[in-house]
Amino acid sequence: MYQETLGSLNKGFQILTAVGVRGVIETVCKDRSATGDNLQKKIEALIPMGLLTTENAKTLQKLRILGNAAAHEVVPPSIKDLGLALDVCEHLLQGVYVLPEHTRLAFGDTDSPKTKADKKTTGTN
Repeated sequence: MYQETLGSLNKGFQILTAVGVRGVIETVCKDRSATGDNLQKKIEALIPMGLLTTENAKTLQKLRILGNAAAHEVVPPSIKDLGLALDVCEHLLQGVYVLPEHTRLAFGDTDSPKTKADKKTTGTN
C-alpha cells in the first residue's frame, strides 16, 4: 500500500496519494487489530496498545481528514502536504514494524537490559 501511494505521488496523482495515505493508516489499524467502528476510533485504539503516542494519533487524525477530503470532496492536497503525509506514514511503518523487529533481532526477545556488547565483554548471557 505504501509503495503504491508513493508511486502515485511520484506521478503527480495528488488525490490518489491522499486516499492512499488514509489506506496505509487503515491497513496498520487492521493488521494490529485496532478496534472501533470507524478509522478515527481505530487510530485512538493504537494508543493503549503502545503503538502510538497521543501526539502521533493526533497527527494521524489530520492525515485521515486529508484522505477523507480527497476521497469525498475531491480536494487535492498540496504536494508539500502529501510529502509530509508520506513522511508520517514512513515513520508509522518504521515504528510499528521495522524498528521493533530490528530491536528484537539485535537484542532478543527478553526485557533484559544487557546488549550483545555487554554479553561479549562480561561473558554472560
